[in-house]
Amino acid sequence: MRNIMRPETQRHRIAKWAILALSLAGLTNLAAGCTPSGSAHNASGKPVLRLAYFPNVTHAPALAGVARGDFQQALGDKAALETRVVNAGPEAMEALLANAIDVSYVGPSPAINTYLKSQGRVLRLLAGACSGGASLVASADTPIHSIKDLDGKSVAVPQFGGTQDVSCRHFLAASGLRPKDKGGSVDLQEIKNPDILALFKQKQLDAAWVPEPWAARLIADAGARRVVDERDLWPGKAFTTTVIVVRKSFLDEHPDLVEAFLKAHLQETAWLQKHPEEGQTVVNAELKRLTGKALKPEVLKDAWSRVQFTDDPNRPSVEAFLQAAEEAGYLRDKGTSIAGLFDFSLLDKARLASAK
Repeated sequence: MRNIMRPETQRHRIAKWAILALSLAGLTNLAAGCTPSGSAHNASGKPVLRLAYFPNVTHAPALAGVARGDFQQALGDKAALETRVVNAGPEAMEALLANAIDVSYVGPSPAINTYLKSQGRVLRLLAGACSGGASLVASADTPIHSIKDLDGKSVAVPQFGGTQDVSCRHFLAASGLRPKDKGGSVDLQEIKNPDILALFKQKQLDAAWVPEPWAARLIADAGARRVVDERDLWPGKAFTTTVIVVRKSFLDEHPDLVEAFLKAHLQETAWLQKHPEEGQTVVNAELKRLTGKALKPEVLKDAWSRVQFTDDPNRPSVEAFLQAAEEAGYLRDKGTSIAGLFDFSLLDKARLASAK
């Protein structure tokens, strides 16, 4: 096993625990019935829709919607749009719990976890955004050719509790393996995507379960090999990677703004489906703006080929992540229902409006 020097200082660890403490405090208030409420307004008193998303190809509808100005255009004079870029789902959900964002593109696992921990009070899942787009990749000089070969190896995921983490733990269990934190032999590590790339280049990691474009980048820039395209592990090769969730109190207060946003999301998704080459250009420019560096065209093309942009949330897939989270030990109560998480009423209205 490789000796991983994780790029995390004591200051970073203290900051993480501070964020966790705030999040837990928010959950305590929620359990007591004190749901965060109140919408943000700008200096002129106009409501603000605060949107969170990741700088990932799996969040291309968000990237394109912001870059092309379609979200703000849909909101019109009724509200201003503010954006926040995050590394992974748990970070986005911490912001939602703290009433720092209103709408988020996020993976199903953090959304489920937040819904259950808040006893269904905080958020609703409105629509899908992306299917597919995650892979297990391994360092070229390691004898890893299947999930079973991860026995005794170091494996990185972007954040514990995130969708790739839950997937990794689920499919490890299906292969008869467990992470070290569950008494097993797989050294599962929580490392941010850019740091995973750096550690692969330094040959300090054996494998990683990551979303696109990070899998494609690890292959192109760090000599990694794709071991498993996660689509191959799911029925029909379809699994939900990204959904749209909304803070419940914001939805109750501003259903018109949420509906307008969803209409723009449908428009963006359809545009990406019909114009993949132009979509890649727009998304790559936005990634450069956000991260300071554009993707190589061949890397983006590879990542793009492994995703499907869709407003369909694929409810059975989301519910499968609930079971996977239970198996991973993230949920205390088994057999919990998440029926109340789903609210597709505004999605249905937006679809009808778009069809006219």
